[in-house]
Amino acid sequence: MENKKWPQLNLTSLLNDHGVEYTEGNNGWINLHCPFCYKGDGVFGLGWSGKVFNCFCCGRLSRVEVLSSLLSLTPAKTVQVLLKYEKRVNPHPIPSSSAKHVKMRVTELKLPSGTACMTKRHKNYLKSRNFDPARLEAEWGLLGTGALGEFKHRIIIPIIDEEGRTICYQGRDISGKANAKYKSCPDENAVVPIKSYLYGLNKCQDQDWIVITEGPTKVWRLGPGSVATFGATVTDNQLRILKSFKRRTIIFDHDEAGIEGADDLAARLSIFGGETQSLSFFGVTDVADISDADAKRVMNRCKGGVKSLPALEETK
Repeated sequence: MENKKWPQLNLTSLLNDHGVEYTEGNNGWINLHCPFCYKGDGVFGLGWSGKVFNCFCCGRLSRVEVLSSLLSLTPAKTVQVLLKYEKRVNPHPIPSSSAKHVKMRVTELKLPSGTACMTKRHKNYLKSRNFDPARLEAEWGLLGTGALGEFKHRIIIPIIDEEGRTICYQGRDISGKANAKYKSCPDENAVVPIKSYLYGLNKCQDQDWIVITEGPTKVWRLGPGSVATFGATVTDNQLRILKSFKRRTIIFDHDEAGIEGADDLAARLSIFGGETQSLSFFGVTDVADISDADAKRVMNRCKGGVKSLPALEETK
């Protein structure tokens, strides 16, 4: 068996090329300002040993999470940058008889078995939610599954990155019989784990504002310029993406989880520069249930930086 080669990162070249301030210690460590706890006091509290990052306050940190924040890049783009500055070395050859199998991150996503174009049943479900199936197929690339497989009877929602790659997916049940309405691609089968990215981010390029909501159906309703966090809990990786936008509007569902999640996210984003506001539709539990006309008015106001939502149309 061929020995696995370890990635050796030329961090100084990476930092120099991207204008990141650092110092080099006598012990061979590279020291930086920690992007998560630095208080502007000049302390280089984050150290790089050649293998891992360690911060005096934050502890051990992965190279992707540190560099994503330092360079203000998404995890997917950070991985692409890392590849340019890595060499493959094998400092401690392992005899083939004792070598352990290491599962590598997949580079190309495989959709669930049986995935194909949506059928009449999938489209009828979307119509029952007041969505236009043709528009969603064209704009969001929705697909569907049949009666077999782990993702049976679901609308398959591809998650696309800024490069146009499908990096993950989620399935929405249309039968009403599944234990879980939403089922996501397992992390080990994804190019990028679902909670390390934001649905709809590929349609938010070249803008300094963003609308943050919880799930794909809400993004379908609000349209380009909005992203979904796949639930009311936001991960650190998702937070690092969101902080790069100057104006952020949080519109979570008006239920207990949504209200608590929106408050928590607003508090976490408040420590960064820019502007964060949290808005909600009183009397509307699910953001996806508002009309297309209301959604358009909401997005226009968020784009313009208005701090209140328009009154909703009267439901017929």
